Amino acid sequence: DRKFYIYSKRGCGFCDKLTSFMEQKGLVYEEFKLGPDFSSDEFRTKFGKASTFPQVIMDNQHLGGLRDTVGYLMKNKMV
Repeated sequence: DRKFYIYSKRGCGFCDKLTSFMEQKGLVYEEFKLGPDFSSDEFRTKFGKASTFPQVIMDNQHLGGLRDTVGYLMKNKMV
């Protein structure tokens, strides 16, 4: 099974939509939250200065945000 890592923050509607989608589809993920798990600087270093929340990594591959991730999963028939 593939493992997904979701980088999110509290109060982020897109983050909540993505985690709900993953749960509905039965996809296993680990969620990291801004603050307790990583800093703003670490997020910008990892994903770029203009990156928004959430950001998703699957098997060391950066998928992107909500729209990019859902698009990738559908295109590759993973959901």
